[in-house]
Amino acid sequence: MTKTPIRFARSTLRCRVSRSRVSHNCRAPRGAFTLIELLVVIAIIAMLISLLLPAVQQARESARKSQCKNNLKQFGLALHNYHETYGYFAPSGLNNAHPNTQLPCIGWQVRILPFMDQAALYTQLNFGDPATSTWEAGASPATGDLTHQILSDGQPARAHQVPFARCPTDTSPEMFRGWAQASYGGSIGSQRTDSSSTACQPYNVFAELGSSSTDAQVSAIVFGRSNNAALVSGMFSYYGVMLTTQDVLDGTSNTIFVGETLANCSWNPAGSDVSTNHHRRGWWHGNSNGAAQCSTVTPINDFTTCDNSTRITNAACTDPVNYNYSWGFKSMHAGGAQFLMVDGGVKYISENIDQQTYQRLGGRADGKTLGEF
Repeated sequence: MTKTPIRFARSTLRCRVSRSRVSHNCRAPRGAFTLIELLVVIAIIAMLISLLLPAVQQARESARKSQCKNNLKQFGLALHNYHETYGYFAPSGLNNAHPNTQLPCIGWQVRILPFMDQAALYTQLNFGDPATSTWEAGASPATGDLTHQILSDGQPARAHQVPFARCPTDTSPEMFRGWAQASYGGSIGSQRTDSSSTACQPYNVFAELGSSSTDAQVSAIVFGRSNNAALVSGMFSYYGVMLTTQDVLDGTSNTIFVGETLANCSWNPAGSDVSTNHHRRGWWHGNSNGAAQCSTVTPINDFTTCDNSTRITNAACTDPVNYNYSWGFKSMHAGGAQFLMVDGGVKYISENIDQQTYQRLGGRADGKTLGEF
């Protein structure tokens, strides 16, 4: 019997042929991707990226929020160590005088530097004999404003930044006209804060102290312009109240100590540094957003006075001199802000908190029952 040879089409199949058998591992030659297949692959990759990107962003914000929380915890430890050393918490301003003139014109964050591993920076400040120090142009020892003293690196004190002064989520500039900026401010509590325009102070009705312009000593109550503890709702005052743990009658875990704030909500871009912008002197000066210019009467995250804000509650009140709006706690965290309580704990408080409950967290001795938050 004559065997017919097996032939294979070269253009369609490739097979292995042995002496005994033909391999069944025959396959067609591999071609390139078609345009449709390529578009499908690209679409799948794009979909995967769109699914993963929010998770990555959320993880990054979680890390930033955690660092922000850690900064507040460090403040808590430092403030309590200061209290243990001196018998009272670090004040912002002193002796019932305006912080622009009351020497040495520094804020509470400057006073706790030695307790924040910043003794090397703090010890360069000449408290004892300012006349022997070098001062930047336009300032003199006569003013006693240590923020303008030139330090060993040739820069004024006010230009020195520290890592814990800023929340990583805060995108506002770290420096403004030579001033190191802050992301945290001391709480004056449920204190009245008058605006430049009387039509722009709707939140004063919530104030524990000074809700009515006819209240006794209202001039001292507004902004916390007093070192009299009875006239100050919170833990700091504009004029340097000195408080101890014994003054926190509502409980240290129920009283706000320090919270987040945004520097770019407290300044006028067109103003000069010595007038409308003095509230943006960062954490160095006693009269600035990083000192004692945060009241709980303003709802959390009211961005009416902030630069380029897209969340304005009253379009007629966007100027930062409307302090009933600008002197509030604010953050870039979604839905709320983080706060240091007097006991050293840190709490995230929703911007939707009941406003009366928020006042009771601000007041250290109002004697009122605290609701859920």
